[in-house]
Amino acid sequence: MAGTSRQRVYIVPGNDRSQLSPLYPTYSDFFLIGKALRSHGTGGELRILVDQQLKSYIRKGTYLFFDLDGSKVPYQITDVEDGNHFVISLQDVLNKKDSDLLGNIEFYIPLESVKSRHQHSPKNLRGKWDEYRILDTRSELIYDILRTEEFPQQLMAIISIHDKEILIPLSDQLISSIDKENKIILMEIPEGLLDL
Repeated sequence: MAGTSRQRVYIVPGNDRSQLSPLYPTYSDFFLIGKALRSHGTGGELRILVDQQLKSYIRKGTYLFFDLDGSKVPYQITDVEDGNHFVISLQDVLNKKDSDLLGNIEFYIPLESVKSRHQHSPKNLRGKWDEYRILDTRSELIYDILRTEEFPQQLMAIISIHDKEILIPLSDQLISSIDKENKIILMEIPEGLLDL
């Protein structure tokens, strides 16, 4: 009904009480920004992995939406330490037992808060890469993507040349554009990367 607001109840891991949060956008309105690695210390802090160009979104007061059993569950950042990896504190995540439940889980932010230049990040097309091809703008050759593999801070596409698998970094710096309609990634593959 128009004019009514709805609320969704989220159960915060480790707590006996429920937390009311406003109804957030559907799954398609979220942007993958990073992944929790593991607990840091005993006070509920969490070590996270975020691409260098997306670090500005990790700040005190921001909500991160963790993918828990198919639902996006919001947690507000209460403190941030920057280093080799971010270490963050989240509201209502008060001990190691709570933060352990969030380890190795991807997290998102609402798409509407993401700058347009970041919205075509390769990580947000994960799971669909086997339908895509890479057009190397240097050689004008096209390569089918066999699969992708996640390396520390880098998503890699695997292509085949003369029955040999080659790793291509799916980096925003190398990708000039993504043609979603024709499923083609236009990029300049670094010189020497394809040499056998």
